[in-house]
Amino acid sequence: MPSPHLCSSCSGIFEGHYVPSKELVDRNLLALEGAAFIPSGFTTGKTEWRVRLDHGPGPDDPPKPYTHHTIQALEESANACVLCAMIWLRLQQDTHPTTLAELQQDDVVGIPAIEAGETSYCGSFVLGLCFSKLKGDQFVGRLFHSFRAFKAIKMNADNRDAWKPKFDRQVTLERIRTWLESSTQSLNLAPRLPTRLLHCKASTDSKGPIVKLADTHGLGSSTRYAALSHRWGEIQPLMLKQQLVDAFYYDIPFSTIPATFRDAIKLANTLGIQYIWIDSLCIIQDSKEDWDIEAAHMASVYSQAYVTISATAAKDSSAGLKQDSMLKYPCEIAPTWTGFEDSEMSTTIRLIDRSAFCDQVLSQPLFRRGWVFQEWILSPKTLHVASDQLWWTSASDMTSGGFASHETCEGYAFDVKQQFTRTMPLGSLYLMGGQNAESLRPVWHQLLQDYLSRFFTFESDRLIAFAGIASLYQTLARVPPGSYLAGIWRQSLLRDLLWTVRDGRKVSPPQKYRVPSWSWASEEPTHTLSGTFGIGNINLNADLEEDEEPWLPAAEVIEASVQTTGPELGSVSGGHLILQGPLIKARLVLKVEDLTGQFTPEQAAEFLPGGNLRYVRNVVTPTTEKSSDIDDLEVSTSPSKADLDDVFPFVPSRGEMPIYLGVLHCRVDLEGSAESYALALMRGCEKGEYRRIGYVNVQSTIMGSWMDNRDWGVFDPLTDEGEYLSKADKSGMYNYRIV
Repeated sequence: MPSPHLCSSCSGIFEGHYVPSKELVDRNLLALEGAAFIPSGFTTGKTEWRVRLDHGPGPDDPPKPYTHHTIQALEESANACVLCAMIWLRLQQDTHPTTLAELQQDDVVGIPAIEAGETSYCGSFVLGLCFSKLKGDQFVGRLFHSFRAFKAIKMNADNRDAWKPKFDRQVTLERIRTWLESSTQSLNLAPRLPTRLLHCKASTDSKGPIVKLADTHGLGSSTRYAALSHRWGEIQPLMLKQQLVDAFYYDIPFSTIPATFRDAIKLANTLGIQYIWIDSLCIIQDSKEDWDIEAAHMASVYSQAYVTISATAAKDSSAGLKQDSMLKYPCEIAPTWTGFEDSEMSTTIRLIDRSAFCDQVLSQPLFRRGWVFQEWILSPKTLHVASDQLWWTSASDMTSGGFASHETCEGYAFDVKQQFTRTMPLGSLYLMGGQNAESLRPVWHQLLQDYLSRFFTFESDRLIAFAGIASLYQTLARVPPGSYLAGIWRQSLLRDLLWTVRDGRKVSPPQKYRVPSWSWASEEPTHTLSGTFGIGNINLNADLEEDEEPWLPAAEVIEASVQTTGPELGSVSGGHLILQGPLIKARLVLKVEDLTGQFTPEQAAEFLPGGNLRYVRNVVTPTTEKSSDIDDLEVSTSPSKADLDDVFPFVPSRGEMPIYLGVLHCRVDLEGSAESYALALMRGCEKGEYRRIGYVNVQSTIMGSWMDNRDWGVFDPLTDEGEYLSKADKSGMYNYRIV
């Protein structure tokens, strides 16, 4: 019996008689010359691929391959058929938009193909579609797509409880209530309620729940509340402002609350929760003082919420929380096809998309937002309101991958796509207890690497939006108070100053002061997933051979100071470092490359730095080097190149500029070559003052003269007293300030 949520074209895939795929070619029914991504052996019989071949009603009618939809009809059918919806979404995810548009314009149809054979990855079989154009009596293949993200799971008594046969919201809500009541591993933090909550009392009145703002000083610390994670979007939501505080404590008419907030309140009430925290309604938005205080306590807001409701599919506060996709229905099929050797190919199967958790949750715009990152990381339990179903995740269950439940699935380890491999496993925070500070450094680095790829409407929020995670890390790692320096811990300062952003920086630095230049929060990564962020060196000596000389510190921190406008982890108004170490004057040679017109944007994304048609090459040379030809300099034995903080820096007309190398670590490798890690610095306005402009792995072309006696005095001395605060006792060593 066909599923009520399958169209007739999809039902037909699982009916009829299947033959080896080579018969289509042998009978001249399908030509595949020039077609893309044809599976190996598809035309020779050395494969398990089979296709449905239908015979006409008359004895002389030639057989024809069974055909599915055209691309246009597939897109339309995705609104009424669950399998069409799965196929259409996968094609959009896996196929370049230009290719998909061409297939749609050419009116190609999909010829279904099945690769039989049980595998742990794809289940009972693999579904494929050979998109082809009918020319006369023959189909001409254009592109073959194997849907290997799909898994065909055989249904039996052992797994029936895990895979629900139908979508039922009332049953779902009962499951979620049970899940919320279940115990999970906690972070054992001191209980602390948010300063304010919305008290939402359910009402039978058609006007909806009675909502008002409530101070929490009179509530018990165990009061259950939900926290909302959402996108503000371009439409400004209803906000708590100083002139509305008294009115909000009295009453907030439900009709004035945006749809996304209303739906979240009703969902919380349905789950038996009377209190909810929504940032725009619980923080006084026109009070910087209140905003700074509450932002600094974000760790407790989300980490101690009974549940976080994530408005995953809502583009803004007006969109509401709704599931309008056919993907909410289970794709369960009882095949009647013939032609397969394995009799179990006719067993009822559940066809799932293993990438669904990424597609419906992690890849949604909400999860690329900077503020949402800490909400996701800090929340013990999250209820994701996606476009297809309700999904729910417990952080302590997600130490790797994407283990999640949804309305027709009791729990499954969904795949996490390649671009999300840097996504911080939620459970990592729950494994931190009892570890020493050094073993926890990789956790901190992972958090930052993921966080720096997130987007902000206001880049000035980048440091403060990480305060909640920093606060939690400080507690769990037992880092002493006063250790947080604009995003870097005092205890690992020399190593973590070596951060770098590759292929993902904005064209210019921030226009307003945010943090010192040596902090990663001074950077504004571009809105692309191609950018990568490296924070320091997790372990400078981790990759060295046993007999290799280790990296040794070349500098010492004399003073490190940051001024904040509020709490220790809050906004920064100033800061500086005073280092004592080698300070080497050098030249930064620059050349602009403009390849506009030589590459398409797609080719640029694949082959050029950061995908930019215009970019800057550079080489760092000693001041004694006279050549300014970057091509000549780059063919030297081991040129030193700077990872500049500005992806497109100012290039002087002469193509070079003086810089200073503040060396932090150095060593001699097994081949006898010296190298060091240094900050690329530019002189500031005051005596001995510098700004960071990048990071350099300094090679032997510069470091060679140091190697013989390990003496920094071999470099040309700084002759201008304005270049340093004071000279150190050792030759070549200086005290200098970085702001």
